[in-house]
Amino acid sequence: MHLREELQITKPLEPGHEVALALLLTREYVARLFDQALYEREDISDQQFNLLRILKGGPRDGYLVKDLRSRMIYRFADVPRLVNRLEARGLVKRCENPADRRGSRVQITPKGLALEARMHTQHHALCQRVDECLEPGERDLLLSLLERLRNDFRTQVEALEK
Repeated sequence: MHLREELQITKPLEPGHEVALALLLTREYVARLFDQALYEREDISDQQFNLLRILKGGPRDGYLVKDLRSRMIYRFADVPRLVNRLEARGLVKRCENPADRRGSRVQITPKGLALEARMHTQHHALCQRVDECLEPGERDLLLSLLERLRNDFRTQVEALEK
């Protein structure tokens, strides 16, 4: 279904507006698919799952809270609050950082590893489903175009933050 038809827009859209709406609506569908098929079943948010995956693939002694933010998909996430919620469920633990006592390190627990492992297969299947929508050449083109947009937006965001 065309974007204008789906959103019931009768007037022509300017090119930038149409692209922005298409990106936001597509992101909404992908997020809803993952929420309903994966995250809601385990009572976990997408950001919490992202954090578990980062910790699972990280160093054994974990990451500093401040270093987790730069690895998150959602760069403006409240990482200390995410860690607190996961810690309350026993999925991660904070450990003293011998190099700097002002910051603690966060490690995934065996319970967190078990949850991530349970979710891994379904997560992989959903990612495959997203990928199957496109031919290989289309996929590469889409990734290239999205990277170009991200690079431009990153520059704009950094300029606004100064």
